[in-house]
Amino acid sequence: MKSWILSILLAVSLFLGISWYKERGLLAQASAAPAFIAVTLEGELFRSAQLLERGIPEQQLSEQQIQGQKTLLYFFAPWCGICRLSMPNLKYLQADNEGLAVYAIALQYDSAEQVSEFIADLDLQVPVLLGNQQMATDYQIQAFPTYYVIDENGHISAKSLGYSTALGLWLRSR
Repeated sequence: MKSWILSILLAVSLFLGISWYKERGLLAQASAAPAFIAVTLEGELFRSAQLLERGIPEQQLSEQQIQGQKTLLYFFAPWCGICRLSMPNLKYLQADNEGLAVYAIALQYDSAEQVSEFIADLDLQVPVLLGNQQMATDYQIQAFPTYYVIDENGHISAKSLGYSTALGLWLRSR
């Protein structure tokens, strides 16, 4: 019995250690989420300030932060096999988390058509933004997929890199 408990503790410790190691280069938890401007797949300009809470005049809130509602920013590349496996979990997350805004942000793509085809193949129904190198730099994206959960005050509340199950996404976004 003792060896079984020790094995579980070792496995959990190993998992947490590996997670910490691979996420060490990401933005720090509780730090302010960088503001950004991107283009939607439909070609419209999108500013992170659009996530502001209704009823609060925009001039009273910092333009440098995403504020107003909990948001998950999921950075992916259309050539990424792990992204293809992980992104369908966003469907379950959005369906079961009414207070959470979910945005998929494409990086390292050749064209908007390439991103559209990738999203269509997955039958994904979340807003998709076409990111740029500045966003990748600001959010310290080093591998795909990477995601950040941003709280209502515009601060990083969770982050991860690599495959995430629907349960893992849901737990981090709570």
